[in-house]
Amino acid sequence: MDELEIEKGYATFHRKLNRILRQKDVKAFKAHIAAHPMQAGRLSHCLGLNDELAEIEIYKAILVRSPLRDLHPEAIQWLKKRGIEPPRPRSKKRARVRRYR
Repeated sequence: MDELEIEKGYATFHRKLNRILRQKDVKAFKAHIAAHPMQAGRLSHCLGLNDELAEIEIYKAILVRSPLRDLHPEAIQWLKKRGIEPPRPRSKKRARVRRYR
């Protein structure tokens, strides 16, 4: 498998994941992660969770995905209603510039 095929695989995985997150379907979420363990990365831990905890992970995943920005207010409210602190958005790291003298 060449690099282009790998990149296409990740892009396809994430597009479908976004659709599943919009539906908030726990079973589809777990099935998608199980079917694509390499692309799932950090989400792989959700496979071992019960459906209630996996649902929480769905709402957290919504918050860190910019294509789902329209769902962010709903996800924040859903999490806070259950006493769960929403994850903070990832800050874009700036490249360090070394100055040589």
